[in-house]
Amino acid sequence: MSFQFDDIPTSKGLANLPSSYHHLDFTLFSVFKPDDPAFEDTISEHDLNCAVSSPNALLGSRLYEVDPASFEVANATAMRLEGLQPYFTLRSFYIKPMDAPAPGTTVYVTGYSEARKKPSVWHVDFPSGYHPMFLVKMEEYSSEEWDELYKVEITADFGYHALDWEFCIDELDVHFFALSEEDGEAGLRNQAVLDHAAEI
Repeated sequence: MSFQFDDIPTSKGLANLPSSYHHLDFTLFSVFKPDDPAFEDTISEHDLNCAVSSPNALLGSRLYEVDPASFEVANATAMRLEGLQPYFTLRSFYIKPMDAPAPGTTVYVTGYSEARKKPSVWHVDFPSGYHPMFLVKMEEYSSEEWDELYKVEITADFGYHALDWEFCIDELDVHFFALSEEDGEAGLRNQAVLDHAAEI
């Protein structure tokens, strides 16, 4: 499914994402409406293109230069109850650094999967200047399928000290998959055991 974020109402151009938004929790992302009058003297006119699908996009950054913006499976048990695998495949998304980034600004994407020991990592460098939204096709550009993920982190930084740079994304294409009947029953039993153990 394609996450366009246009169904989320904003106030003065900003909003928080609902928890478990289409099965995902978003951290350090805000919904924003680039052409809202509240942003007239705040963002560059060159950033109105953040909303590939009008009117909204997401604005991301790191917290205290440390914690990255991320999205992850919100509730594995709830997904199984709905007949879905508790993971997803990241297909593509649009992204760009806000404003005119400093030379050496790099966007990093990191995907975490219980099926792989090491996370999947991909990056792209942006030259200085204003940019159109860039369509990232994960499998094509990284030469691997970003599947069975439970979490994805995105950061943009610049300079020797890897300082944070704000970025916007839109049209996040994420695929969920149906459980087989056997997998669904086994998954629910295993989750019930884990929940019980956590309560002890």
